[in-house]
Parts: sequence; C-alpha cells; structure tokens
Amino acid sequence: MKKALLCLLILFIACTPRLYEVKETRELMGTFVTITVHHPSKDAGNKAISAAFDEILRIENLLSNYKNTSEVSILNKNKIIENPSEDLIKNIRKSFFYGELSDGHFDITVQPMLDLYKESFQLKNRPPTAKEIEETLEKISYKEIKIENRKIAVGNSQKITLGGIAKGYAVDRAVEILKKHNIKNALVNAGGDMRAIGRKYGSAGWSVALANPRNKDEYIEIIPISDKAIVTSGDYERFFNKNKSFHHIINPNTGYSASELISVTIIANNAFDADALSTSVFVLGKEKGLELIENLNNTEGLIITKEREIIKSTGFSLKSGRENFQFYLRNT
Repeated sequence: MKKALLCLLILFIACTPRLYEVKETRELMGTFVTITVHHPSKDAGNKAISAAFDEILRIENLLSNYKNTSEVSILNKNKIIENPSEDLIKNIRKSFFYGELSDGHFDITVQPMLDLYKESFQLKNRPPTAKEIEETLEKISYKEIKIENRKIAVGNSQKITLGGIAKGYAVDRAVEILKKHNIKNALVNAGGDMRAIGRKYGSAGWSVALANPRNKDEYIEIIPISDKAIVTSGDYERFFNKNKSFHHIINPNTGYSASELISVTIIANNAFDADALSTSVFVLGKEKGLELIENLNNTEGLIITKEREIIKSTGFSLKSGRENFQFYLRNT
C-alpha cells in the first residue's frame, strides 16, 4: 500500500509542469507597476504580461489627470464629454456608490481643493487660508455630476479626480487580461494596490508585506493572499509641503487633510472596491471606518491610527507571530 502511494506521488510530481517566474516592472499611473506571473512557458508569460501592461496604459490614457488628452482632462476642461468610454462611466458610477456608502467622505470632485493646496504651497509657500478653503468647498459635490444620454457633465466650477479609485480599476483590468491569456497564478502590484490570482509556485498563496507606515523599508506583517486584492492608503504617500504635514487624502467635507489615521489596509475580492474603500475609511476615521468595513461582505481591514493604535476587523488575522505587534509599531 505504501509503495503504491509512493508511486502515485512520484507520478503526480513527474506530471506536474514546472512553473517559471516571469516578472516585469514599468512606470505607469504615477507609480511603479510590477506584474509577476508563474507559468509553464516563459514566452507565454511574457506575452501575457505585455498585454496586461498595454491595458493599464490604455486605462491611464483615459483616466489620468496628468494627460491633457485623457477623458478626465477633457471633462475637467470642457465640463462635459460626449460618448465617454465605459471605463470612465464605470469609475464615476463606482465613485457615486462609495460617495453614498461613506456619507460623502469619498468624493471625486475634490480636485479643486487639491489644486488649491498645490498652488498655495508652490506659489505662496503656505497652506491655504480658512477663507480660501471655505470658498473651494462650494465646488465639491459629486451629486452635481450628471450621466445621461451618453454624456457626462460636471458643474461649471468643478473638476474630478479618479486618483482614489482608478488604480484599483487598472489592476483588475490587468488581471482580467492575464486570465484571458490562461494565466492562473499571478500578482499585480501597482504601488500598493495589489491583486493576486492563484498562488506563488511552491506556496499556498502570495505573501504580501504590510509596510511600516513610518519606515517603508520595514514591514510589520506578512499577509498571505490568494484570489484576493489588498490595498493600502496612507498619509505618507504624497505631500504638498516639505515637512509632510499636508498630505493628499483630503476630507471633502472639511477641506483639510484627514488626520486621524496614518494607514488603512483593505482586503477584498477586487482592487476596484478595495482602492475606493481604503480611501473612504481613511477619511472616515477609526470608528466609522471600522463600522463600514464590518458591514461589508467579503471585506476585511486593518487600521493604524496616528497614536499607533492597531484596529482590525473581525476576520482580519495577523499571522506573523509577533507577540508585541502593537509595541513594535509604537516604537518605530
């Protein structure tokens, strides 16, 4: 019996194809995007990765604020766009969903406030005044965006940004392209917006390092994921001033940088939702943010407050074995 089982095991191993790791990094969507594929054919892996990068570039060309020919830039300039792509429509409709879900704490019409901070620091070397912020707040309301008759329109003084949602969408689209190329094991990482399919060769899943928000060269947890997305939003990503006291995650209700948290990590079925949700929770803060996570199916989260308090959703487990996890973070 034992010999028969041994023979079956040897036969299984012999019949299991070797998987090669194929990996490439490109600079897209304002960050570095790395796609890792494990596949029996290196050529097929490279072809799939190239197609996935082409898809991310296509999304960037449509949804970026920094490309003058993008649909977002055209909408911001003309206040209306006719026959928009389904990609733009999907992103705006999804932003509506999270605007409602977060009670207005996720709002893609926050772009005028971002412009105000950028111009104030660059031209005047100071933060905006309370009066300037109050005046700009009048331009912010996603409820003024209209989608009808194959047209999208915004208010006369409005601009949108998809910076809190489009990257997750691009990651998901890249994953779909990989699947169309018969890729069963892959990890797409767009500057912290990640989605895994299958597993890393020789492992039960893909291991994702959760960075220390105050030292990106260190990690505070290794999170295994398979067929899931994981996205982290933090106050350390982009800043308006040199001493990093004003960051880019603006509370659209107050006009100021959200200050209660330093990072939010969301695990969900897809990166599109995880991206928008991580930003929503970051702005909502620990209590309302955690409540939102707990009310969503197939969603878990880890919140780190400014005081280094660690808050986990019910199903979020830390598996690194660090007995003094919170002490470790407090002292970094």
